[in-house]
Amino acid sequence: MEIRELRKSFGANTVLKGIDLTVEKGDVIAILGPSGSGKTTLLRCINFLEKSDSGTMVFDDETYDLGHMHRADIAAIRKKTAFVFQNYNLFANLTALGNVTLGLTSARKMDKEKARWIGMEMLDKVGLSDRADYYPIQLSGGQQQRVAIARALATNPEIIYFDEPTSALDPELIGEVLTVMRQLAEDGMTMLVVTHELSFAENVSSRVIFMENGSIVEQGPSKEFFADPREQRTREFLKNIRTQHDA
Repeated sequence: MEIRELRKSFGANTVLKGIDLTVEKGDVIAILGPSGSGKTTLLRCINFLEKSDSGTMVFDDETYDLGHMHRADIAAIRKKTAFVFQNYNLFANLTALGNVTLGLTSARKMDKEKARWIGMEMLDKVGLSDRADYYPIQLSGGQQQRVAIARALATNPEIIYFDEPTSALDPELIGEVLTVMRQLAEDGMTMLVVTHELSFAENVSSRVIFMENGSIVEQGPSKEFFADPREQRTREFLKNIRTQHDA
């Protein structure tokens, strides 16, 4: 996937100022930056949860005008992607398995028995096959987020977008979600991850993007990014995050 000159404003507030982004198969890209830098808006625009003002997308060799997308094109691209939200977005009246299979049986009209088989396989993949019949209220935050990841995996996406998937979790629950994401990376899943988890960005992601004020300040291979950031603003940001973490 390639994104070129992506722009987005909310009224007089320009949130994305001409973003260029290339995603290769198997990439795990960590997107870092302070609050308000445009990280979440970037993910929402490229998954069409927000309408972009302008820009182009090349996805599977097809080129799209992000400012003038057709519903059929949006639907076609969304079938190849999945989104994991900050706050899980599970349906309270459905079991874990029901949440995972709903998109398969409803949106994709899949046979219920096949959907159940896939759903159980995905719950097993995130370590929750024994919680298939539990409702969200019976699950911890970490377990709910793992169900959300299983739901994303069930559609067999080419890319999964993660919007700060651990930020709503208590510290002791973060590890179980990151462990699942680390396994996905090892399995070759292509992921874009907005995160404040520097250990994940440094040790799991293949590339890091640092955003501020709607622009990409710096990007590069993860090891190089953390070992020797080029920009002074990047160095300040990393120092501040590490100081907060140590505190």
